[in-house]
Amino acid sequence: MGKGGKDASGSSPITNVDMSPASTATTYTVSQVNECDHMTAKDSPKLVIFGDNVYDISSWISKHPGGETVLKQYSGRDITDAFRAYHSENGKAMKTLKSMRVGAVQRKISEEAPQHLHDFRELVKTAENAEFKTDYKHYYAIAIRLVSLLAVAIHLVVNKEDTFSHMLGAVSLGMFWQQSMFIGHDAGHCAVTHNRKLDTAIGWLIGNMCNGVGISWWSSTHNVHHCAVNSLECDPDIQHMPILAVTRKYFESVYSLYHNRQLKFDWLAKKFVSVQHYTFYPIMAVARVNLYAQTLIHCATVKMSKKQRVIEFATLGFYFAWYSTLVSMLPTAGEKWAFFFLSHAIGGIIHVQICLSHFSRDVFDGIPKNNEWIEMQLAGTMDIECPKYLDWFHGGLQFQVEHHLCPRLPRHKLRDFREEVIKPYAKKNGLKNFHSVGFFEANVQVWKTLKKAASQSVLSPAFSTENYI
Repeated sequence: MGKGGKDASGSSPITNVDMSPASTATTYTVSQVNECDHMTAKDSPKLVIFGDNVYDISSWISKHPGGETVLKQYSGRDITDAFRAYHSENGKAMKTLKSMRVGAVQRKISEEAPQHLHDFRELVKTAENAEFKTDYKHYYAIAIRLVSLLAVAIHLVVNKEDTFSHMLGAVSLGMFWQQSMFIGHDAGHCAVTHNRKLDTAIGWLIGNMCNGVGISWWSSTHNVHHCAVNSLECDPDIQHMPILAVTRKYFESVYSLYHNRQLKFDWLAKKFVSVQHYTFYPIMAVARVNLYAQTLIHCATVKMSKKQRVIEFATLGFYFAWYSTLVSMLPTAGEKWAFFFLSHAIGGIIHVQICLSHFSRDVFDGIPKNNEWIEMQLAGTMDIECPKYLDWFHGGLQFQVEHHLCPRLPRHKLRDFREEVIKPYAKKNGLKNFHSVGFFEANVQVWKTLKKAASQSVLSPAFSTENYI
């Protein structure tokens, strides 16, 4: 063993390890890598395991295009499956990671990846060569639908004078938002062209200019969600205190590793959460307003290049300009407000769809564990059963299990991928935590989850600020 081996006392001091990238003979134990996590070892190098090798990602964390948080949360861990989910074998990110190699990893038998995970890695490698190619005819059809919805909305507002037509325009615009955000979702996963620059440009067009939801903000939060799905501390998609809580665990002191602050359960949170099963759908109806705010805060405060910041704000400015101009053409203040709320409520359908696949699923404590990528994704997600002719409505979100296992897979291939690959794989490996229900039942399960937590909140103390110091 190299410098990463145990000393005479039997311990494994990380300070004895040669951290030079050129030191390819160095061997690390899994325990030594675990000691280098970002949360507890502030001054140590940030090591990760990928495959059979160890990499020092310290200098890359602040430069990572997908945001700092994912690398911070995975430092000191095995990043193999999370990294492969987002990056191709021959991509630029993979080459960057390989340039940071500092040695090999030595595992105990108990630390080896289980056979079903090895099978999955081979499955993904095969799928990447055969299944990841996009059929652009699928997107041409979507483009026609989106242009039609937006054109109808504009026509009904500009050329019609009656209130009914104007409200019908609001519905058409809301459907345009709901449908177009699926494209933004695809582009954020680099699942349209599989070229990061082109997909980012699509994200700016669809996310920023058409929806007012920044692709930069979306990527930074959604990447973390995928890599730590339904983690109490890590996943921002279930961290909605003080408005919503999917588990009573949020009634205790929980520190968000995404927001870098305590999620307080105080008297105000208790009031909101106690009625959350009634307020959930009204909140989803105006959830886009919160996304506007989160986007603007992100673009104003997060480190990014001057060029990127200018593009973000310019494209967002375009959205607010055209939408406010459209609303201004309505004749009365009452119609303007009605148009605003109705269009946002229809567009808010997608927020309900996002929550359906996660809110009622298992929540786990802490950061993701080594070699449990499959178990984490199956426990934290579920599919929504629907006939093929309704796939357009769900936009790929109905196949959340498959999407979380292979985020870069084009959405129009998810149905066949589920039936021909994932289901047989799960059956062969005895993976029984594969969950799917119909759209109505999914809503019922989410409502019951929120109602259960609401009932428990009434019996829980409302902690004061001092509890979190």
